[in-house]
Amino acid sequence: MSTSTPKSKHPINPSFRFDNELRFKTLTLSSIYSSTAVFKVIQSGSEIASCALKLNTIPLGKGPIERTLNLSPPTAGPESVAEKNDKVDTPATIRLNLELKGPLRSEVLAVQTAFTTYFGLIDSLVEVTSPPATKVFNALNTKYAIIPALPVLITLACATPVVLGVCIVGLPFFLPIIMIVGIFAGLTASTGLVLYLSTPHGRKRVNKFSAPFVKNAVSSSVGQQFLYETGARPSPVTLAEHTIPQDMTGKLITSLALDFMGSCSYLIPGAGEAFDLFWAPFQTVCIQAMYDKSNPYIKYVSFAEEIIPFTDALPTASLGWVKEFGPIILENGIKKAEGTLSRYQRKDGKKA
Repeated sequence: MSTSTPKSKHPINPSFRFDNELRFKTLTLSSIYSSTAVFKVIQSGSEIASCALKLNTIPLGKGPIERTLNLSPPTAGPESVAEKNDKVDTPATIRLNLELKGPLRSEVLAVQTAFTTYFGLIDSLVEVTSPPATKVFNALNTKYAIIPALPVLITLACATPVVLGVCIVGLPFFLPIIMIVGIFAGLTASTGLVLYLSTPHGRKRVNKFSAPFVKNAVSSSVGQQFLYETGARPSPVTLAEHTIPQDMTGKLITSLALDFMGSCSYLIPGAGEAFDLFWAPFQTVCIQAMYDKSNPYIKYVSFAEEIIPFTDALPTASLGWVKEFGPIILENGIKKAEGTLSRYQRKDGKKA
């Protein structure tokens, strides 16, 4: 495709303005995402300059962006010294407004639709329940509200030590009840937290902290391939490689967290082993993303120790970290020790 003649020319600089808009509507995103667009400047039927741009460097879903590209003259025969000296040091450029559009993947679109429906339902419930709840809160938020609450507070203050003492004495008998109550309380608290974070006020709080991370993830090449119909989907290992920290400290924290979660199956005998059926593939993908280059076989060990019963105590992820960074830490420690020893030896030599 080509543009028409320039609309205007700069009065001083040799620059031109084109207001043409070129659209490629018939092409699918997956067919052009890995392609390279070539822009050519043609004068009197001859190419005088060109530049290339990889289309997968244009972010999807962000609207038009402006790019300034350096134009290169077409390759020709050997130039004379005079022609080289006549060239201007500043290269010619072309400024473009580019926008790349494409459909979301079907599963991403389904999740987006579900969340939109869910948040719409929560917003409508908040609009209905917010005025009565505000009235009740304002009524309770007075000094007179302490009068009906005083007997409850006194009872709690006196009964709490007694209840704790009974629970400690009868711990073997009360342990199942305590676990059931704890699980119920945890589920109730988690449900309340999810409902609060789903409200407009809660979503603002979440967005305040998560916006930078979401922006970086969505604008990355893997994030774009995961969200849009750009071709083949990125593998779980590729997603993990771009999500898990790859520095020494980040890998250590991630490895300790993986080993901690893997050993949590011992908290509930029997049910914990069933949890390993879901946890084993997830942990194996994470360990492969972190340590496959330094230890290609550790992913098999990770999957085996999570699937085989009563082997979860093996800290596979931490062992992978030791295998990758242990020699480096040991070597640096030896070098520092040798440097410190040599400094003391020089000081002792000077004193002698």
